Amino acid sequence: MKNKGIKIGVVFILLFALLSVAGCQYDDVVIVGAASGQPGPTKGQLRIGFTLFVSKGSSTQPSRDITINDLSLSADTSFTVTNTDTGDTTVLTGAVIDTDPTFTYVNFDEDDDILPASTRVSILISYTLEPGNYKVTAVTGSVKYPSSSGTSVKDLSVARDGDGLNITFTIAVPELTPTPEPTATPTVEPTATPTAEPTATPTAEPTATPTAEPTATPTAEPTATPTAEPTATPTAEPTATPTAAPTAVPTAVPTATPSPTNHPKTGDDFAPALWLTLCAGSLAALALLLKKRHI
Repeated sequence: MKNKGIKIGVVFILLFALLSVAGCQYDDVVIVGAASGQPGPTKGQLRIGFTLFVSKGSSTQPSRDITINDLSLSADTSFTVTNTDTGDTTVLTGAVIDTDPTFTYVNFDEDDDILPASTRVSILISYTLEPGNYKVTAVTGSVKYPSSSGTSVKDLSVARDGDGLNITFTIAVPELTPTPEPTATPTVEPTATPTAEPTATPTAEPTATPTAEPTATPTAEPTATPTAEPTATPTAEPTATPTAAPTAVPTAVPTATPSPTNHPKTGDDFAPALWLTLCAGSLAALALLLKKRHI
């Protein structure tokens, strides 16, 4: 009975010693950018929060003036994830410490001892995985930090089933986004707006407005108004009125040979009948001429 109590005590001592040198998982595994419990994309980052278990008064207590930049991971740090649907495992490398003070911080008590419950060292792990359900099954590597004794190292460890922490996550099947060319916005030139000259507006001179002189208004002198003198009013002298002296009154000198001693004298007989006849003929001709002109 006494030996059994000794064995139990040794187990507790070893467990305490293990915890005092380990950096244990203290938060759930989450996918950065995804809501809690929701699946993530096929490419992204996981975040896992760890804490440092250090015994009070130990020389491995972190330095009081420690900063996030003083923390570092060993070169061999890696995480193994297992696809619980297929059983395939994938080793993820290239982990880094999250420098966001919301996720990485160290707190001390009044004796300058670390408070594990209020201390976090969050680690970001990049991944590229196929859709499915996964679980973090192993981790290698350690955290280095300045301490009162110089530089201390804490090995990393993940939680086990039953520890009350979530170590699983899900990768969703990506949604397909079709990229067909839109039919509403064609890249060819629209037929509604042709680049050729429109036929509705011809560039030739319109036929409705000829440039030649109109035939309705001739430039020649109208035939309806002749410029020649009318034939109804002749300008020539009428043929009914001859200008020759009448034959009834002869102008010849009498054939008788007058004698120098036979000349008429004042008071002599000078043939008055002949002169009266000439005067009467002249007056008749003048009256006829005047009558014709009146007509």
